Amino acid sequence: MNGWGDAVQYHPLTTAAGEQFSVPEYILRVEGAGAGGWQLRYGEWTDYPDVAGDAAGAARALALAIEDMTARIEYRGK
Repeated sequence: MNGWGDAVQYHPLTTAAGEQFSVPEYILRVEGAGAGGWQLRYGEWTDYPDVAGDAAGAARALALAIEDMTARIEYRGK
């Protein structure tokens, strides 16, 4: 386990389509007309659009955002 693992808080999130995710505190859900994705707000803000317009696409985009968040925390510290 990473040294920061206990420090990052997760919260439940339900998308407009009813999909449920556990999301780290530094990642927000962005949903608009026909498009959705995640936004990492740690250091610079980075968008991760849903890979496909379904739950699997949203999960893949969230996984990418978490991977980037992990790298940023390991590099910059929390």
